[in-house]
Amino acid sequence: MHRYTLRIPEILWKRVKVEAEARGLFISEMLIELIEKGLLKIYDEEAKYGKIKSKQVDSE
Repeated sequence: MHRYTLRIPEILWKRVKVEAEARGLFISEMLIELIEKGLLKIYDEEAKYGKIKSKQVDSE
């Protein structure tokens, strides 16, 4: 498994933490769920509207 450093705003981190606790999940499980659902939403939008332009991120 790979490990990546996340840089997210404090308010977002708190919301994820509270939601994970409410669902009885580890924070890492909650983040995985959010990423998976976010990707599915992106795929749905691409299917409806065509390719969505995104920022190109340079790998570190």
